[in-house]
Amino acid sequence: MKIFLEIKRDNQINLSITRKGNVVGRTKWKENNSLSRILLFKIDQILRRRRIRLDKISGFEIISDVPEKWTSCRIAEITLKSLVLAKKNPL
Repeated sequence: MKIFLEIKRDNQINLSITRKGNVVGRTKWKENNSLSRILLFKIDQILRRRRIRLDKISGFEIISDVPEKWTSCRIAEITLKSLVLAKKNPL
């Protein structure tokens, strides 16, 4: 499964998890400089609702209408890379 995060210029965030190209969970929200507080929570919500464990996530993709240097893009990249690291090195 793969996580897709879409960041739009109007601060709309779309988060989805796909399996073999089919969406198994999705959510969207208006971002108000709170991505660092909300992103992990939203990912956890989808995973719990669909009873998906983190070890089933194989990667992620960030799709953005905004430049990569924007804080939202950097926060999203760091957060999703941290999930991959957590998966590789469980406690």
